Formats: sequence, structure tokens, C-alpha cells
Amino acid sequence: MVEAMAYLPAHLKATLKLAGAFSPPGCRTEAARLRGWDRVEELGTLGRSEVAQLFGQVSAGLVIFLPEPNHVEAMPNKLFEYMSAGIPVIASDFPLWHGIVEGAGCGLLVDPLDPRAIAGAIEHLLTHPEEAEAMGRRGRQAVERWYNWENEESKLLQLYASLGGPTSITS
Repeated sequence: MVEAMAYLPAHLKATLKLAGAFSPPGCRTEAARLRGWDRVEELGTLGRSEVAQLFGQVSAGLVIFLPEPNHVEAMPNKLFEYMSAGIPVIASDFPLWHGIVEGAGCGLLVDPLDPRAIAGAIEHLLTHPEEAEAMGRRGRQAVERWYNWENEESKLLQLYASLGGPTSITS
């Protein structure tokens, strides 16, 4: 993601806003050495209200995971948080994520190992704001329709039942 920032045209004045902590901390040193770091704004760990405020300021949410076994089959919270907030996503081009992102029409998929492809997707959303806004709306609608607790609750209860676990949940 940092390297992708180096490939964006200067006139876009795009900034990569990073929230959270680097883990392990040495990753920050590595990232700071990359081309594109001059276009990064480190925000540190944010509270809920700060995250909500940040979501109101950004043009896209990046969910760029490397193609490692734990990532390829993951369903990351941040993907659904961006969608819920009405933010178009740029996500790794993993088979599982095709069904989510393309199915909802809520963003663009990229090769996570190709900074130029990531930059191209960022540039596309920044230079096509109406399309980006429509993607964000569709992502929110998908969360409201499919990716929510009411839909997931029944799946979880079915799983528990198949394992011989409890068949009801209270919250």
C-alpha cells in the first residue's frame, strides 16, 4: 500500500491514512524506508468515535492482504466495516472476496503484490467520484441485506446444532 502511493500522480494529493499499530514494531521502520512513505499519515490507535470521523473523510478503504493461507480464506472485519460505512473498497483479488466485492459491486479487486495495480485502483476511485460513491452505497446495501448479524445468527446456530452445541443464543 505504501509503495502504491509512489505511483499516484502528484496532482491527486492522495494520502494513505494508517490507523492502528505496527506489529511487530519493526515493520514501521521497514515501511518508512519505502517509496511512497512521504504520502503516509500515521494516525495510531483510534477510538470508535475517531474511526467514525475518519470514515467520513476517506475516499476508499484498502483491504490489501498478502496471499498467505490465513488471509486467502479470511473474511476481514475491516472489509465489512468499510462496506457498512458506505466506503468503496479496494481489496486483494482472492477467490472468496470476489463473491463479496464483485457480488455487491462495492469496490475493486487488485493483485496485492502489485503496487502499480493498487495505485491504479486508487486513482480510478479518486478520479471517478460518482462511481466510487455508488460503490459505497452498494456496499452499505449489501451489509444491510446479507452481511449482518440477523443473517449470520442462523448460520451460527446451525453450525452449533450440527456439532451438538446449544441451539439458542441470548445477547
